[in-house]
Amino acid sequence: MTENKLNALITGAGSGIGAETAQQLAQKNIHTIITDKNLSGLKKTEDAILSNNGTCTVAQLDMKDFLGIDRLGMEIFKRWKKLDIMISNAATLGTLGPIHHQINEEFIEVLNINAISNHRLIRSFDALLKNSKKPKALFLSSSLASKPKPFWGAYSVSKAALEHIVKIWALENNHNNLSISIIDPGKTDTPMRKKAMPGEGSKNLNKPVDVAKSIINEIFSDKIYKGEIIKVNNI
Repeated sequence: MTENKLNALITGAGSGIGAETAQQLAQKNIHTIITDKNLSGLKKTEDAILSNNGTCTVAQLDMKDFLGIDRLGMEIFKRWKKLDIMISNAATLGTLGPIHHQINEEFIEVLNINAISNHRLIRSFDALLKNSKKPKALFLSSSLASKPKPFWGAYSVSKAALEHIVKIWALENNHNNLSISIIDPGKTDTPMRKKAMPGEGSKNLNKPVDVAKSIINEIFSDKIYKGEIIKVNNI
């Protein structure tokens, strides 16, 4: 019965860090609720989980669909009444280039997916997390949130906004046991990285499987974070 297990929501679970984290959580006997807009990627993650005797619920979700996020929250409430772990991993890169050349609509789309959708997640899942005995919320960010880089304008701005949203939420929950942390995975060999840096190679990059291991270690630690940024190599 999955209703008796700990449960975890992972966004962007169709590839990369999200897929690896979902698979490793399932191996820990945690029921994973995996979302992505890419249904074929989700299917691969589901197959990997089931092949290792794990359990999961698949929910195709575009993070721009704010009402869809709300509906997912209602479905999780109906079935489990709580959410133990939330991992916000879904993100988009946008087009790299001079900030004065970036199209306004695309800039807004990057902000919506990387930042505003996380506000919607918080709004939809705050109460569900607080129904858990040891709730954990983790948000994947980037060093570019605090170290602006030329030509990465929309992405950098969106991650800075994400971190402020998360830190404010953490301050507002300073009185309880809800652990809220920001994960900086460093330079990682993901599909997004390959798109941004074609031909870079993966020799000196973190592997998604190793980043996922670090995330799992944080989830199973007893420490309660309140908006701290955790660099993967320091976990």
